[in-house]
Amino acid sequence: MMTEVSVKAPVVLLYQAIDEQWVKSHIVPLLAERHCTAELCLWSEKLSHLFASEQKLICFLADEALRNLVQQAKEKQWQLALLPHPDMKHARYGFGITGDIAEALDDALNRSVEPLDLMICNGTPVFNSVVVGDTFSLIPGEALAERFATRLRRFFRLLSRIGEVTFTAFKMTTQKGKLLDTAALGIVAVEHGRSSVLSRRLVADSSANDGMLHALVLVPRSVFEMLRFLFAALFLRDYWNRGTPSFVGHIKTSCLIIQSPKSFNYTHDGLIERTKELKLEVEPRCLFMVPGRHLTMEDKVAEQKEVFKTQALPAGKAKSELVTYPLPWIHHAATEEFKDLFIALRESAKATPSYLTLMLLATLLATFGLFANSTPVIIGAMILAPLMGPIISMALGTLRQDEGLMMTSARSIGVGTALSIACAVLATWMIPLNTINSEIAARISPTLLDLGVAVVSGVAGAYAHARAEVAKSLAGVAIAVALVPPLAVAGIGLGWGDFTVFWGAFLLYLTNLVGIILAAVLTFLFLGYSPFHRARRGLALTFLLVIVLSIPLALSFSHMVQEGRIKQQLEGIVLDDIQLRHVQVRPGKPTRVSLTMVSSSTIDEQQMDAVKLLIEQKLAQEIQLEVGTRVVR
Repeated sequence: MMTEVSVKAPVVLLYQAIDEQWVKSHIVPLLAERHCTAELCLWSEKLSHLFASEQKLICFLADEALRNLVQQAKEKQWQLALLPHPDMKHARYGFGITGDIAEALDDALNRSVEPLDLMICNGTPVFNSVVVGDTFSLIPGEALAERFATRLRRFFRLLSRIGEVTFTAFKMTTQKGKLLDTAALGIVAVEHGRSSVLSRRLVADSSANDGMLHALVLVPRSVFEMLRFLFAALFLRDYWNRGTPSFVGHIKTSCLIIQSPKSFNYTHDGLIERTKELKLEVEPRCLFMVPGRHLTMEDKVAEQKEVFKTQALPAGKAKSELVTYPLPWIHHAATEEFKDLFIALRESAKATPSYLTLMLLATLLATFGLFANSTPVIIGAMILAPLMGPIISMALGTLRQDEGLMMTSARSIGVGTALSIACAVLATWMIPLNTINSEIAARISPTLLDLGVAVVSGVAGAYAHARAEVAKSLAGVAIAVALVPPLAVAGIGLGWGDFTVFWGAFLLYLTNLVGIILAAVLTFLFLGYSPFHRARRGLALTFLLVIVLSIPLALSFSHMVQEGRIKQQLEGIVLDDIQLRHVQVRPGKPTRVSLTMVSSSTIDEQQMDAVKLLIEQKLAQEIQLEVGTRVVR
């Protein structure tokens, strides 16, 4: 039964009838422990006649009841303090109320009352947030407070709906008349940055009493981008501390009108509604309340200056495509990205004096490193070589069927290749060495594995050129693909007059060249730098070259596999007192097997013949045996 309350009562405890027993058994004893006398009052929709202005009300109410109370409290200037009710989820997060009832009661009795802003959505108070559109990936404030298993289930549930993603056309107008015409997956509107996990990261400099609201416009441009956002929002607590993602726009204003030609869904503190127009506004310092301990108040009022960070959001044709077509799996390049990349690669395609100088120096360095059998020196030549630029330019020219770019790139690649081989030949004539060491040998027998390296390097090179933020990885790409050392070995082969060395090394260079171009073409196509119908001719030609090159590479790979199998079969075999070690296999007719025989006594010709016979029986083929012996005493 409702208790009549005196207007002079210093504190009133307001609660719903359904909670009366719990209030008397749990909250009233806590008040007694704190030597506080509070009059109990049942909540009803009409309380204005019961309390005078500036009456302090301690409320143990659900969100729905509290929303009605706030409307009356604004008019009567009642002072509100909130206790964590099980159904007061949104007000608790919006006003920073602790989840511990005793701590919340201490805050209500001891903390001072502050004038707070209140966000209004189409005439209704907002405690936490308004979520507009198909925003299943805009995580509410409590998401990261959930258990990991709950978040994991949520992730897979949302993942199953990835095919249902739709974008909506929105027009947004701020208080000062700024207009945003875009398409978005959704919008999160909060009164201050501490209302949700998402906004707490992205608008951390906001205040609960600055008279402004914040709208975060989410426009992931691909399925992958959205999946990354969804995973990070659910599981990576520090992800948003790295800065605002490129696909999130930020509007800060005191009033925002959101319109759409079609009706759209929006969630108002968990309540689902539908409309064509939404008006969000902030009533400054209209609500007198004891802020929770998790809501930090500013010492001074923040500057009321509008923020309109929407440059990265789609407009015009890009907006129309998002509304009309399914979301692509990967973000297609914007016009600005086309322009910047074309300018950069047109410059990279030219055979400038700097390019020729670096080719000359890189080849000399590689040649000396090969003769010295020095891996660090050869790596230095890989980094110094400038060939990657015109090759990536050739790939983009092939993709776009830009004959000018293709010819310029081909000319630079051809001149650089000829200069490199000629330089290596001259250096070989001046160096009195004619021995194939391990570094030279490693570049005269290319296989399909080398084609795989070239393809991966081509993907990395194209992506690094297309994305400025990863351009620093180009040195690593250059090391991985190693374009100049094979050219240097080809020049060494010509200098020696050994065409087997020349052909093997030049085949490796061609493998790298064609593999990079093919992979880069596919990467640029995947990133949206050309429609498929324009790229078909260039793709077909590049695929044909790869197929032709793959024939000798496949044969070489087959020989390598066979040699590896022979090594595995023979390494460590023991015949009487003789053990076989350091097995090496060279192709030929018959196959040449080189190994070391280790024994405790001298090995004679009869024992060698026995080992040769054993190997031939084991391999089921005739071999030529090269033997080294080692006696262990």
